[in-house]
Amino acid sequence: MLRKLGVLVVISVALTGCERVSESKLNPLKWFDRAPEATAGETVQRKPLVPAQAEVTIIDARVLIETLTSAYLEPSSDGAILRAIGVAASQGYFNAELVLVDITSGVLTYDFRVERPTGYEAIGSAASRQITVATVIDAASLRRVRGVVVRGADGSKRLSR
Repeated sequence: MLRKLGVLVVISVALTGCERVSESKLNPLKWFDRAPEATAGETVQRKPLVPAQAEVTIIDARVLIETLTSAYLEPSSDGAILRAIGVAASQGYFNAELVLVDITSGVLTYDFRVERPTGYEAIGSAASRQITVATVIDAASLRRVRGVVVRGADGSKRLSR
């Protein structure tokens, strides 16, 4: 039995290399390939996964930080580091970021945005709800900037150079 199986495997491997057999139904490599083949004259039309005219809309569901405590603009080798500290409404807020909103007449405006936790929200102390976030302002952008505004839900802090 083992000898017959070995002979069958050798014959099937040898036949896969033959020109006539490689295109026929006798080729074991073609047994499981059910995809239709395209001939040389026709092209295969494939639809893109995302249509070309589709617009990308990003919805930021994060909210402004409850209380903006402080904001600092610290010089660095690449320009400056904008750092802001705020206190969230309850514990568990995450995904904090300074989002650039506007550049008007040399003033950069950033929103201090955080994402709300889902489920139970414990209030806790102000120290346990404190969030620090930072972003880098490169030297090229910093040359044209006269001031920076960081906004929170309760107000904003203005930093001038």
